[in-house]
Amino acid sequence: MAIQADMLSIAYGFAAFFLNPVFYLFLGFIYLHYRRQMNLERQLFAARMQTPLLSTIRAAGMGVVGGLCISLLAAGLGVVVQAQDLWILWGLALLLALIRLRFLCFAYAAGLLAILHTIAQVAPGLKDVEVIGPVWTMLLQAKPVPLLALVAIMHLIEAMLVRWNGGRDASPLFVEGQRGRIVGAYLLHSFWLTPLALFVQVEPGTISGTLYPGWPFFSGELASFGLLLLPTVTGFSDMTQTMTPRSKAKQISKSLIWYAIGLLALCALSVLFMPLVLLAALFALFGHEALFFWSQLKERQRSPYFIQSSRGIKVMGVIPGTRAEEIGIAPGEIIVKVNGIPVRDKTDLYPALQANSAFCKMEVLTRDGELKFVQCAVYAGNHHQLGIIVVPDATTRVFVDLKRSSVVELIKQKLEKLNVGA
Repeated sequence: MAIQADMLSIAYGFAAFFLNPVFYLFLGFIYLHYRRQMNLERQLFAARMQTPLLSTIRAAGMGVVGGLCISLLAAGLGVVVQAQDLWILWGLALLLALIRLRFLCFAYAAGLLAILHTIAQVAPGLKDVEVIGPVWTMLLQAKPVPLLALVAIMHLIEAMLVRWNGGRDASPLFVEGQRGRIVGAYLLHSFWLTPLALFVQVEPGTISGTLYPGWPFFSGELASFGLLLLPTVTGFSDMTQTMTPRSKAKQISKSLIWYAIGLLALCALSVLFMPLVLLAALFALFGHEALFFWSQLKERQRSPYFIQSSRGIKVMGVIPGTRAEEIGIAPGEIIVKVNGIPVRDKTDLYPALQANSAFCKMEVLTRDGELKFVQCAVYAGNHHQLGIIVVPDATTRVFVDLKRSSVVELIKQKLEKLNVGA
């Protein structure tokens, strides 16, 4: 009967999770993010590349799958955290976000908490100091290893979500290149609503025992535990001038996987030899920063990808639902001929499109350098619009100033409309 009561309590907990207002607050945040992203696209290109509602539904669906994977993997590996530590983690993350928005990631907060826990162990007497005593006591009681292991698992699943998403939420931008030239770029900025069900330590009398011999691995001795349901948001931000969004997403995914594996391995070693927790904390902090700077270094070492080509009209983006998407034109491809007429820039495109009143036939160079032939019907009154965004040229004057804008500010920045579609 006790087991049935526990299972019934867990079932009620899952049902109540969807009544949590924080769940819908996060959902609204994600929708507003994609809506601002859509507004930026309209201001830059007078076209909508993303649909906020569809992007939000995709973010929720993918996030639920990701949250389930994190929860199952954390449970299977024996990650049991303290509820008090989670509150400290959130507090540190919010404080760090005031410095840099990317510091909102739990990797920084968990690493900092582990360092503070180590310092507290060196000077335990400070718990008796009136002002900082309560905080110092919480730091002494903290168990950073399970939190660091949870961060590793979250980044491992985040890598899966990044690869799965494949840059579908990326938005094209015009930015100033290293030599002052305006080039095309893509902002990869995605969020996923990831509800988590985590095992937490509780007072005796809830659920006790182990899932298997040796469980939990990342929490030491455990007598009683319960499930804590948390609505969380997982996301990442990056920008590329040197490759397509899909290629950039693959690169980010690989980096996150290696980071997660390295951190999880250090956490496992910390269980066997506790002094290594400081090394795991430093890896969580500086390893994550290394991912950021390594991505920037790779961008600086490569030539811009979305720039004019001498072979034809290079495609920056394809507007969804247009004829360009229907016939399979992809970003990075080069339109060489239209209706048998060679084209070199956007001014050549319109006359070539009008050369045939019934069909539009094109020769297109793929990203692999292969020539493909595509065609589509031309409808009266709509023959001048193909549905592509071309790369910036010498006449382009409007761009996003990266020197003054953070990634989030790019979404909020007001820009005048720029007609660069075709």
